[in-house]
Amino acid sequence: MMDFMSVGRTTCLSPVTWQEEWPYFGLPGNLGRSPRTWIKPNVAATTTPSAPYLRSDDFAGPKLQPVWQWNHNPVNNKWELNKKKGSLRLRTLPAKDFLWASNTLTQRVVGPESYATAILDASALKQGDYAGLAYLNIPYASLGILKTKDGFILRFYDQCTDKTIEQKLAVDKINLRATGDYEKDISQFSYSIDGEEFINIGDSVRLPYQAKTFQGSRYALFAYNTTGVEGGYADFEDFKLVEPLADRSKNIPVGKIITLTNLGTDQLVWANPHGMMHSQGKNSSEATGKGVQFKVHDRDKGQVALEALNGTGFLTVVGIGISGDVRLMKEESKGSLFQWQDMLHNQCMLLSLKTNRFIGLTPDSTEPYAADRPGALPNRKDGTVFVWKVLE
Repeated sequence: MMDFMSVGRTTCLSPVTWQEEWPYFGLPGNLGRSPRTWIKPNVAATTTPSAPYLRSDDFAGPKLQPVWQWNHNPVNNKWELNKKKGSLRLRTLPAKDFLWASNTLTQRVVGPESYATAILDASALKQGDYAGLAYLNIPYASLGILKTKDGFILRFYDQCTDKTIEQKLAVDKINLRATGDYEKDISQFSYSIDGEEFINIGDSVRLPYQAKTFQGSRYALFAYNTTGVEGGYADFEDFKLVEPLADRSKNIPVGKIITLTNLGTDQLVWANPHGMMHSQGKNSSEATGKGVQFKVHDRDKGQVALEALNGTGFLTVVGIGISGDVRLMKEESKGSLFQWQDMLHNQCMLLSLKTNRFIGLTPDSTEPYAADRPGALPNRKDGTVFVWKVLE
């Protein structure tokens, strides 16, 4: 189980090493620390990677997608899939607020970034009905349409700040969107009349991981009555989830020439002419030379070899990986292989396949690099995480 901030705790796969008849998470030489990226086991069956769930839903099928969950046991005669219209119909039941509403349909938010768009037809709402898109969390936040005696109101509410924004609507059908950066625990609500131009409403919403309901944030489609009676119904015609960072095929710059900057020291990785992996400041004369430039050679299954362009050779771990054991060698060997650890946002770690530990150094020191680090600290500034940049 890993903590993914406002996404919540999610289940991950880890290599397991048996030692003295006992299983340990991690690799030999680095037990207790699971690598962020590792090789899929070589099993006899053909196993094609696929997403575990289809998260978007046009509600045209005979049943809901398996990814959905109700917030409570549903009142089954108060919701339906309208096959003729192709919509999820939620009939409003009385509730004192969103957290008490029945028949709220939810699914876990998807990190590190995603945005969900729901199309709401509110034409059948009755006075006091409120329906829309929300984050099921404590505190929660919602955006939707409220039916009043004077017509339709676009209503935004943030429980964290207890802030409400209301504005009159001339239409009864609207696109509602929640755009989340779940590494930063924030999201932004927006709406669109035409489905093309989206307008932000309210400030960014905080999405904490909290122990009251012990869950991560969840997208939620809701409809309830605020006046203590049963009302009309809301039709959700579509729910679409987009994950901008889902395609990670470009996150390993194979075949490219790159520089590596240590996130903890803000210094460039440098192929010392004497044959060791060292550091150089960005304003140094060496910072523009070939010694800070490396070609990334693809060695299959996410494994790479890094060749310094100043002619000193391949980054290679020799010995047991202590300080000074990361050398530049003319001939490539097993010590030259690294499992690239994708940290997103052009950040990475390099896992030595010789030591099963990570390349790194101690910030504020003048020591050369070692291959003895068990992993990174949460702030990523302990000298183990690099920012990579492709040179044009």
